[in-house]
Amino acid sequence: MAGPLELGRLFSDTISTSLVGLAARPQASSDVWVFFYADRYLMARYAFYIDGFNVYYALQQNPHYRKYKWLDYRKLAETAVGAKDEITGVFYFTAFVGWKPRSVSRHKAYIRALRSAGVETVLGRFMEKHVKCHSCHQFFTTHEEKQSDVNIALKLVTDAVEDLYDKALIVSADSDLIPAISSIQRLVPDKEIGVMFPIGRNSYELLRKAAFRLKMSQKLLRDCQFPDEIKVGSTIIERPKSWR
Repeated sequence: MAGPLELGRLFSDTISTSLVGLAARPQASSDVWVFFYADRYLMARYAFYIDGFNVYYALQQNPHYRKYKWLDYRKLAETAVGAKDEITGVFYFTAFVGWKPRSVSRHKAYIRALRSAGVETVLGRFMEKHVKCHSCHQFFTTHEEKQSDVNIALKLVTDAVEDLYDKALIVSADSDLIPAISSIQRLVPDKEIGVMFPIGRNSYELLRKAAFRLKMSQKLLRDCQFPDEIKVGSTIIERPKSWR
């Protein structure tokens, strides 16, 4: 019977291409590495959990990236996985900025585009927050997005327990999601949770907790855009002019 090293050499030529662009936590045991290779060679079920505002602000804050906000997350998911892998869900977590009507209009158009591609939307909400200015000592009202990180965490853990995926990818740099990853590692240790940080963002704490990382490059963003016009039945969904 072939030992671990022989099995590793047997698989290496066949499956090395499936590891391109994938950063994994190194293992000390050669037996563990052989298991990792075989697992990648076989089909894996992937689910994607997208922190909408975390990605949006990463794109909005860099003028060079604003044109990429019309992002097709279904295509991004298909690009990220291997040819033999299965995508069992793409979930987009967001909230409407209700006090900005034009923003809501653009956001609703984008959600319609995502739904046309089979992306499921999970809505949170904004809450008013009264903040005191340390300079003038006056209070002013701001808004704080609520529920998205909680919604991501609950969905991530529930889907792991209900066996929706073998591997999950969190598209966010929010370290508040670390407790959810810890819970999954304790409750369902065979599941692998990876991260894709929004371009230009990072989280050392989240990276340490993840099993693997995929990169959100400018090329990936460029290649995964919706067309400017999407026909759904008798209606046309158009890319907002300010997103071009």
